[in-house]
Amino acid sequence: MKKLIVLLTLSAVALSFAACGDGKPDAGVSATEAAATAVAATEAGTTADDSADKITIVPTAASGLKLVEKDTEAFTMQIPEGWELRYGWDGEKLLMIRVYDPEQPVNQIFYATDMVPFMKNQKSADMYAASGMKLFSEAPILDPPKNETLFKQIPKLRTYFLDTKKLEASAELIPEMYNFQLLESMNANSAYKDDSFDDSVIYGTFRTADASAEGEGIGFGAIVDLYGNMESPLYGEDMSYYNVYSFTAITSVKDEFVNYQDILCKSFSTLNIKQEFIDLSLKNSEDNFGAFQEINASIAASYYSYNNAWLARSQSSDIARQKQSDATLGYERVYDTETGEIYKAYNGFTDDYTGSRYQPITDDMYFQGWSGYIEK
Repeated sequence: MKKLIVLLTLSAVALSFAACGDGKPDAGVSATEAAATAVAATEAGTTADDSADKITIVPTAASGLKLVEKDTEAFTMQIPEGWELRYGWDGEKLLMIRVYDPEQPVNQIFYATDMVPFMKNQKSADMYAASGMKLFSEAPILDPPKNETLFKQIPKLRTYFLDTKKLEASAELIPEMYNFQLLESMNANSAYKDDSFDDSVIYGTFRTADASAEGEGIGFGAIVDLYGNMESPLYGEDMSYYNVYSFTAITSVKDEFVNYQDILCKSFSTLNIKQEFIDLSLKNSEDNFGAFQEINASIAASYYSYNNAWLARSQSSDIARQKQSDATLGYERVYDTETGEIYKAYNGFTDDYTGSRYQPITDDMYFQGWSGYIEK
């Protein structure tokens, strides 16, 4: 079982994720690259029946993104141009990677190979507290061991790395995801499905620590009881803990995930952990996971698990959420009958507009992203 798990976290991802790039870690974090993406207003052309009116369209930030290659000593990956890439390694099995938009950090990809420890319950944590072992007593608790619990524990996880482990650089790699609210849970059908307590991709909302931004997105973590029950002869409580493998979050600004999901999942799919790094990690680890390489292909397809789960989400509830968001923010959606592009227009646009080129969207179009905003 142990051999199966870490191979999933290191060797497996390397098999089928394509990639390329640049950077070296410093004190657990790589050099960063950043550039702002300018969004300029453009004017759409008009057809004869547009009554010579011109429609002013402001493109979305997501519509202009393209992937560029990055190469680090540990992995290669294609990331959105102008975004930052940071990573850190603990010298053994934990590799954390974060890709984010410096202009709006909730637009991001987070990935961690093997994160420990997560305590099973408060009694186990209290037992370690009584024995003075803070590295266990102050760790996040996953009770119950579900992905919803895991994502609600992210604030505690950041504090744990910062205050208990004293690893500021690593803490900064963990996304700011506070007040996580689960919207939907979807079957992942991942390579961990036989071993994890919760084989699901979850979709939810969150905010940053200072509440300056709200986000939404999908997440996954394989919560595994690697060592089973190890009862303490002194305290009578379980001394073992959970491992979380392939801890992943792919998120964007709230109400815009439909615009970012495609390019961010494509970026994640290009992650390729280098074989020499895998070999070094296994050499430094007390565990040897080389016997399970035959399952690499299935775990390497985790991108497809996430993508397919998202596509299989509840259509009716998602449409309702997006309609409610548009109404709250004062938008109505229309599409360009000549190009097929979808836009969010100011509320009342279809009453003001006298042409026929821009028409209200149908419900099935809510599953497509929009390319820009029509301003008044």
